Amino acid sequence: MTPLPQPTPATVRAIYDSYTASARDQYDPWGISVGDADHECSRAIWYSFRWASEPEQVDGRKLSIFETGNIWEERIVANLEAAGITVSGQQDRIRLLDGHIRGKGDGRATDVPEAPKTEHLLEIKSAKQEDYRQIVKHGVRKAKPLHFAQCQLGMHAFGLTRALYVVVNKNTDERHAERIPYDAEYCIKLLARLQTIIDAPEPPGRLGNNADSHVCRLCRHKAVCWGETWPRATCRSCLHATPETGGDAHWSCARFSKPLSIDEQRAGCPAHLYIPAIVPGEIVDSDADAETVTYRLANGELWVDGLAEARHA
Repeated sequence: MTPLPQPTPATVRAIYDSYTASARDQYDPWGISVGDADHECSRAIWYSFRWASEPEQVDGRKLSIFETGNIWEERIVANLEAAGITVSGQQDRIRLLDGHIRGKGDGRATDVPEAPKTEHLLEIKSAKQEDYRQIVKHGVRKAKPLHFAQCQLGMHAFGLTRALYVVVNKNTDERHAERIPYDAEYCIKLLARLQTIIDAPEPPGRLGNNADSHVCRLCRHKAVCWGETWPRATCRSCLHATPETGGDAHWSCARFSKPLSIDEQRAGCPAHLYIPAIVPGEIVDSDADAETVTYRLANGELWVDGLAEARHA
């Protein structure tokens, strides 16, 4: 018999609630995070870029974990400086592919003992013991491919040839450092893949064979991807919207021939029409004059996109 779950003590709930109350609103990112850039599923990246799912709801306990990560970042920087390593540029922004790829480095490091004259991108992480051991044993590229991509894109953005990856074991306080060389071929291929995702007018193919496959079951886009729920109605899920080149994460609306601010993109408008490929149904009719598209849903119901009263949000 499974034991009954124990309620969270009131004091602990109050602590978690205090984190939630003081947290900033969880907004969708302007572009693709460098930390997610080499995700194995291109479709998941596309759904994130297009704001297809609701933003992840971060509870007080997770916010506490994020705070601990920031504390470790500050401690590791202090450790490095105490060891004679110079750290600068801790808020330098990474902007690639017209700002649609975004992030920031944890800093730049010089006077690194293995190569004192080389300026390094600095990337700081904390890891639970098993992950830490895998990083030490196999190296960042194999053990943490998303971290490796983050380092590569940072070096590419800043014109650096080395990254200093420092990770702390959250269980034991052990530190591990790895110098990562810049891999131009890797970056060019990754950026080409990301540009394809950015330019794609509809989602790439699924990586998983079914909703319960290992790559799908924990994905936050699972419900939208497999037609279990409707995508959000924002400008980025609208067939009129296009990510633009030559700016900083700029988008435009073909329906009104205008650029779109971030606030406008979040709000959408009454002329919103879903990208057909993300609607859980098949097109049976369209009316250019009325600006409507009619779908037959899985249950046989006809649904007309473009009618305000029929909007799924």
